[in-house]
Amino acid sequence: MMQQYMKELEQEPFEAEEFVERLAWRTIAETKHEGSDDEDFNPTLLHESFVQAIKDLTLLQERQQKKCEKLENAVREDEALFFQEVYNLFEQNQQAMLTFQELDGKINTVATKVLHLGDQLDSVNGPRSRVVEAHRLLGHLSEFLSTGPLVSSVFTDPYRIDEAADVIQKLYLISQDFPQKFDNVKRKIERKYCDIEKLLIEEFVRAMEKGDKKRMKEIAVVLSQFKGYSQCVDAYIDYSQVNCLSGKDMFAHLLSLCEYNYEIIQKVFSNPDQVMAKFVLNLYQLKIAEYIEQKLNSKLGTYGYLQTLFELYSKTNQLSNDLGIFNMGNDKNFLIKLTTNIFNKHISDYITMELKCLKERCSANLQKYYESKGHQKKQIQSGGFQDLRRDLQAVIGTRANINIAQIENYGGETFLSEELAIVILQDTKHAFERCQLVNSN
Repeated sequence: MMQQYMKELEQEPFEAEEFVERLAWRTIAETKHEGSDDEDFNPTLLHESFVQAIKDLTLLQERQQKKCEKLENAVREDEALFFQEVYNLFEQNQQAMLTFQELDGKINTVATKVLHLGDQLDSVNGPRSRVVEAHRLLGHLSEFLSTGPLVSSVFTDPYRIDEAADVIQKLYLISQDFPQKFDNVKRKIERKYCDIEKLLIEEFVRAMEKGDKKRMKEIAVVLSQFKGYSQCVDAYIDYSQVNCLSGKDMFAHLLSLCEYNYEIIQKVFSNPDQVMAKFVLNLYQLKIAEYIEQKLNSKLGTYGYLQTLFELYSKTNQLSNDLGIFNMGNDKNFLIKLTTNIFNKHISDYITMELKCLKERCSANLQKYYESKGHQKKQIQSGGFQDLRRDLQAVIGTRANINIAQIENYGGETFLSEELAIVILQDTKHAFERCQLVNSN
């Protein structure tokens, strides 16, 4: 029964009244005999069953109470144990904080001493290094003072070109203050300066052909101290823009060319904004201008010329807009100015040419239409009196059925053509689009 009581007591939700009802019904069911009627009821057995159930439940309560007390004692022991562990960890953390603060103070003290020592070493080593550098330069200067050729490996070893460039650049600056009696030495230094500068540019070109960006950057840094640094930039631009006008879609190729070289310029040169601006300037003034001149100087006819001009102007403007993402200095109108300079001479008389072309095309289309109808347009006299006379003759002849003048109606042909009107409107629309583009810039 204990197991039965446990199952019923653990049911959720537990109802005490239902528990008593089930106990009573079980007792009554057990006391009844098979085939007996409902009046065969023994209250004594029911009372004894309730008393026994109370004893069982009391015993069950005592057992559960002991289990609870045992679990509570275990929890209290664990709580005390964990509290002691937390307290020990807290004490260790406090000790670690004190140790850390002590070490931090020692580190700051040592760092202060090291910094002071470093300053002292710099104050001693700075003049010493300058003296060593001056001694080294004087040794190389003595070679230029001698009449013979240079024998130092710095100038004769091609693998020490960077070191030679550093030495000759400093000697060149020093030689600018030489008195007149040292002009021969000064010229000798200048010749070596130019030779090394030329060798550096050649080395830069070789590295560029190999795609060695690291070496290109090293040489560009060295050449940035030389007068011929711009020649290094020019060599890069010329090499990068070789055959840039080839291909079907030349403008799309130029955009990808600029995107590719922009990344290289950012990595190689110390002044990438100025180099990129010069790259684009060379592209516009030489390459694009040459391409446009070649296209527009072809025998295109007036209409073909205007169409080609419109197409080239549109693509150049689009290229300028696309290149606007690159940083090329502080002039925001840089690309607009380049485009304007290219097309200035081509659009100076643009309006006159456009109007003339539109009139000629309209006249040609009209004449072609008349020829298709076998008609020749007559020159009609115009003027106030002539117009009035022609209108009166037409009205009187119509109402009175009198042929006052020789009026031709060409068999009812009105000489009005929807197709011709559409062609003229299309020509006018295209002319307006071209004017709008040119005027917007």
